[in-house]
Amino acid sequence: MKKLLFIGHDANRAGAQYLLLHLLTYLRETGMQTGLVLSADGPLMADYERVTTVYRAFASGKANQSAGLPKRLLTKIGLKTTANGADNLPRLAELLQTLRAEQYDAIVANTIANGGLLRLLEPLGLPFVLYVHELETSIQIYTRPDDLTYELTYAAHVFCGSEAVQQNLIRHHGLNTANTSVLNSIIRTETLLTKLHAVDRQAVRQRLGISADAVVVGGCGNAEWRKGVDLFLLVARQVLNQRPDMHFVWVGVPDAGEETRRLRYDLDRMNMNDRVHMLPPGGDYLDYVACFDIFTLTSREDPYPLVMLEAGLNHNPVLSFAGSGGSSDFVGTDTGCLIPYADLSVMVTALIRLADNSDERIRLGAVFYDRALAHDVAVLAPKLLADLDTFVFHQPSSARYGNR
Repeated sequence: MKKLLFIGHDANRAGAQYLLLHLLTYLRETGMQTGLVLSADGPLMADYERVTTVYRAFASGKANQSAGLPKRLLTKIGLKTTANGADNLPRLAELLQTLRAEQYDAIVANTIANGGLLRLLEPLGLPFVLYVHELETSIQIYTRPDDLTYELTYAAHVFCGSEAVQQNLIRHHGLNTANTSVLNSIIRTETLLTKLHAVDRQAVRQRLGISADAVVVGGCGNAEWRKGVDLFLLVARQVLNQRPDMHFVWVGVPDAGEETRRLRYDLDRMNMNDRVHMLPPGGDYLDYVACFDIFTLTSREDPYPLVMLEAGLNHNPVLSFAGSGGSSDFVGTDTGCLIPYADLSVMVTALIRLADNSDERIRLGAVFYDRALAHDVAVLAPKLLADLDTFVFHQPSSARYGNR
C-alpha cells in the first residue's frame, strides 16, 4: 500500500479543509499511512492531528505579509534572508529530512493555492497531483504566476472538484481532458448525518427567535463578493414583502470587518433584523443547517461547495444560479431549482413556490438527499486511489516527474 503525503494551505473551517479531513479520516480507517504538511494553522488542526501525522510548515508569529508567497512560506518555517542575500535554510532542511525519512511515495496537493509549498518540497523528488477546488477568480487571488505555472506544468495529474473547475483549467490554463479528471467534492455522510440528527432544532430556532412552523431559507459561506451574501439580502427583501412570516439565516458573516459593516448597513435600512439572521462562522454551523427548510446558493462563483451537499443530507431543496460554477451539476435542470444567473425575481418566485408547498419540498429534499449520498468518501476515495495508480504509480518516471 502506497504512503501519501498531503499538503494544505491552512486548517481553517472551510470547504476544502473539511473535505481533506473527511478524506484523511477515511484513509486512516482503511489502514493507509498518510501525512499532512500545512502552510498555516487553524481551528481544524486538532482534528487533523487525530487522523494523520501533521508537519507544520510554519512557525508561531506573524509572517512577512509584504513578501511574495515563497518568501512568506520561508518566513513561516523559520527561514531568514541574510544581508548578502544568501538564505539560511535550517528549518526547511529539517522538514525535508523528516519527510525523506518517512519515505512517502507521492504528494497530493489539496487546492491550487499550494504552488509555493510544492516548490519548497521539490528536493524530495516526489511526483505530485493536484486536487483543485478553485475557479478563476480564486485562482487569480490565491496564486502567484510562477507558482501556478510550476504546479500545472509538473503535476502528474489534476483532479478537479467539478466539471466547471475542469473546463476553466482547460479554457484558461492550457490543460486538457488527458491530464485532468473530475472528482466531485467528498463528504463523510455518516458523520454528517449523525451530527444533523443530533441537533435540537427547536432549541436552535428558539435561540434565533424563529417559530417551529416558520419556513427557514438558509445560506452559508464567507462574507465575500463571490458568495453573494448581498444578493441573499436582496432576495430576502423581496420574499419577505410577500411572505413576512418566513425567516432567512446566513452562516458565515463575522462579527466585524468591512464587508460585515456593509451588509449590516443594508440590513438595518431594510428593517429586516427580526427576519434575517446573519451568524458568524464556527464549528457549530451544522446546528443551523439542520434548521433550514430550503437552501440557497446565491454565489456568483463557487466550484462545488460542501455545504450544498450538507444541505442535501438535510433533505433541503437546493437553489443556485446557473453559470456560477459546479452547483449546476448537482442541482440539475430537472428540479426547477436552477435559476438563471443573478435573476433574483426567478429565485424569489421559486422560494415562494416551495415555501407554500411542503409536499414539493419533501419530494425535492429526497432527490437532493440521494444526490448527496453519491458524494460519500467511501464512494469517491477509491476512485481517487485508482486514478493515482493509473496516472502516477503505473507511469514511467518521465511522465510522473515531468522535466524537473
